[in-house]
Amino acid sequence: KMTIRVTCLIKRRPDLTHEQFSEHWSKKHGEIFTSLKAVKTNIVRYNQFHVLEPQSRALAEAGLPIAEFDGAAEFWVDKLEDLLALFGDGEYLKNAVPDEANFLDRSSVQLLVGEDQTKWERAKK
Repeated sequence: KMTIRVTCLIKRRPDLTHEQFSEHWSKKHGEIFTSLKAVKTNIVRYNQFHVLEPQSRALAEAGLPIAEFDGAAEFWVDKLEDLLALFGDGEYLKNAVPDEANFLDRSSVQLLVGEDQTKWERAKK
């Protein structure tokens, strides 16, 4: 059975440094989010992808087009209804959503919905 991945591309609140954004998202928000019963019930996997600024600058200087996002919240679910159940959950709306205002610009969020198709992976050392 296919697991669906929903990737939410996010930008930091404009008044925060990248470090402030990353710190709050990783520690405070991560703790709030993963403590929710609805997360444990509905989500297969949750991942935070934090952009590395120096490496992004290096690639930009090499002429590569770098996306204007600070990170991505990634959710793996068995079915979309599970993600919608989480997003509609009272505890999520009461605790996680208000905390988002402390670090991210919700108006800039963009979503990708798809499946992982790993084609190659280096063997574990």
